[in-house]
Order: sequence, then structure tokens, then C-alpha cells
Amino acid sequence: MFGWLASFGVHSRARSTSTVRWLAITPRTLVEGLGQLGGVLYLAPLPVSCQANLPTSPGCLVESTDLAPLLSTRYVGVTCAVTCEGPREWIDCIGADGDTLARIYLLPDTDYLAWDGLFVDALPIDAPPRHLLDREWLRGCRARVLSFSRRRLAGFDMLSATDACISVLGRGVARDIAVSESIAIGG
Repeated sequence: MFGWLASFGVHSRARSTSTVRWLAITPRTLVEGLGQLGGVLYLAPLPVSCQANLPTSPGCLVESTDLAPLLSTRYVGVTCAVTCEGPREWIDCIGADGDTLARIYLLPDTDYLAWDGLFVDALPIDAPPRHLLDREWLRGCRARVLSFSRRRLAGFDMLSATDACISVLGRGVARDIAVSESIAIGG
């Protein structure tokens, strides 16, 4: 109840120790679950070109290039932390080669039950080897508040995203996260 007192006078970017739970997940499971979340903060590198050798998931498509990294996700790191601004929870999407592909933050407007349900079929694993530290990877990222949707199209699961209409509280939390990660938030 008095946790704010313990952080009084501490720089606003200071973070507590976070806990990370590593899970193996298929891109299809991820695509199916993302469509139920509602508004989230999505961080991904700006697409520069389409890589021909990027492993993907059979039967899944994305509507735009900024969602393509989700099709190569093989592991997720579900992270929980308590910051001076409040609790934070996010998933890091990691490819088979250890590259961080995307990060998705839970917002006050996100469906918390769908968030927890996203990982029901995932298998717990040891932390996969990772190539880039967060700061290096985040340098080329852009943040968007969006809502994923999934639909069937000619036998494929199609993942798309639209800008999410979220509450004032949700927009404030998204802005705080973007500032703490030192990245621009766009639409």
C-alpha cells in the first residue's frame, strides 16, 4: 500500500528487479491469441526490407510488414516488473536464432484474461541465448498503440492491426513506457 513511499526521490526510470518466465510458443498460437487482447503497446523495428530467409509459420500471414516479425517468433519472455510508475508486464518475442523481434506491453485497456490465456499451451524453457541487449535492439524501434485482429482468409490465419482507441489512462501508460524505453510513439 505504501510502495510509493519506498520509491520517493528515486529517478522515474529506475526499475525494480523484474521476473522473466521463458516459454516456447508457436507463431500460430501467438497469432491466434493476439487477436483477443484489445489495446496493447507494440514495439518493433521499422521494416527496412523483406528478408527472404526469415523463417515463418505455415498457414499464417500478416497484413503489414511491421507485423512480420511475429511470424518468426519461437520463444517469448513474459516479464513482470514494478516500476516507480507502477506495474509493467510485457512479452519479448524471440526468434529461433536468439534475436529479439518485437515487444508487446500490457496496457490498462488490454484484456487481462486473454493475456494470461495466450500462454496456456506454451512450454516452459530455460532462457534462450540472445544476441542483442535491450538498448541496442530498442534503438531502431517504433512504438504503436494498436489492437490485433485475426481472421481466416482462404485457409490462412491473417493477422492485422489497427490503431486502438484506448482510455486516457491507457494512453498515459503507453506514453510513460515509450519515454522510459527512449523510443518514439507513433500512429
